[in-house]
Amino acid sequence: MDILILGNLLSFAGCLLMVGVGFLRKKERILAVQCVQFGLMGTANLVLGAFSGFVSNMVGIGRNLAFSRWKANLPMKLIFIAVQTLLSVKGLAAGPIEWLPVLAAAIYTWCLDTKSEIRLKIVIITAQVMWLVYDLYYSNFVAALFDVLTIFSNAAGIFLVKKGK
Repeated sequence: MDILILGNLLSFAGCLLMVGVGFLRKKERILAVQCVQFGLMGTANLVLGAFSGFVSNMVGIGRNLAFSRWKANLPMKLIFIAVQTLLSVKGLAAGPIEWLPVLAAAIYTWCLDTKSEIRLKIVIITAQVMWLVYDLYYSNFVAALFDVLTIFSNAAGIFLVKKGK
């Protein structure tokens, strides 16, 4: 099977979960579903040669598991951001595009302790814009399409949260 097709098929499975996350309202549920999504998307990135994307997704699983069990604090945030950056060093040498997953993960990690579902969704939208550029660069066309859908689903999720209050 062609690498491009395999990577995009794996992305498709992860992307279905990614869009669904936009409609979830509870932080704990968001983090749990994202772990499965990250596993699929990380594997797709590895297949497509997007090393920093792979690292970002794998570190994201550990981060979400840790933050769903323990209250996020400054040392935990800094550790996960540092691990993400250190493990991505190989990819970062490949060029500036490799910084996008690192920056997206750092922003997301920094804001994971927010109590506001709306603020979390705004952070997801911001990070997803970075992933959109990265996915297009690595020909992860399925993920790029779903990045756009995730941006819109999180915007809809913000509306639903506001409407429910």
